[in-house]
Amino acid sequence: MTRFNVNFAVDDMQGKTVLVFLKPQNPQRDYRIHAWQVLTGSAGSTESFLYEKVIGTDVTSYGDRPDQTVVSERRIIHPGMLLDVVNPGSWSSLNLVPGSASLALEKLTPQQCGVINKTKPFIQFDSNWYVSDHPVVTMPHVDALMTVSFEYLPCFYFMVATPPLAGQTYIVQNFSDMTQYILPLTATEVDVTLTRDHGLWNFNFEAH
Repeated sequence: MTRFNVNFAVDDMQGKTVLVFLKPQNPQRDYRIHAWQVLTGSAGSTESFLYEKVIGTDVTSYGDRPDQTVVSERRIIHPGMLLDVVNPGSWSSLNLVPGSASLALEKLTPQQCGVINKTKPFIQFDSNWYVSDHPVVTMPHVDALMTVSFEYLPCFYFMVATPPLAGQTYIVQNFSDMTQYILPLTATEVDVTLTRDHGLWNFNFEAH
C-alpha cells in the first residue's frame, strides 16, 4: 500500500480541485474515464489518499426508465481472471461468477482481468472497473458473448480542474493535459507538492 500526501502549496486554489486518474491500457475512444481521486484541499493544506493494487469490477444495465437500472454486486478480480456475467432467467438481476480458466487463457493476457457477457436472455451492460475501491473506467455497451478486459500500470495522472459534477466522466484525450507520475516499485509514501507560477499549476513528487 502506498500513501500519497498532496500539499496545496498555493495562496488560492481559485475554486479548483486536484484530480487524480489511472489510465487503462489501450483505452478506446468511447471509454468513460472517471476521476479516480478528487482532492478538495484548501490553499496551504495537505490531503492524503491511499493506493493499493486491488481491482474490482461490476456491471450496470439500463432499461427504458431510470427505475429499470440494474447494478451487479462488485467483485474483486485478479489479473488473468475472467468473470462470466449471467442473469439466471431474469431481466432484473446480474451476477458475476468465475469463468472458464481455459477461456481466460484464450481471451486474456496474464496481466489482464476480464468479463464476458453470458446473459440469457441477453442484456447489454456497461462494464465498470475500480482500483482501491475507487472508479477508474466504464466500458460501455458490452454485447452478447463479448469480452472486455482491463489492465493498468501504476502511473498516476494529476491535473487541476473545476470540481467534477456528480457522475461526470472524462475522455481519453484528456490525459494529454495531465502530469504523469510513475510510482517506484519500492515506494510506500509519496509527497506531492502543488505550486502555481505565472499562471501554471505544477506538481512535484518525492517518493520514500
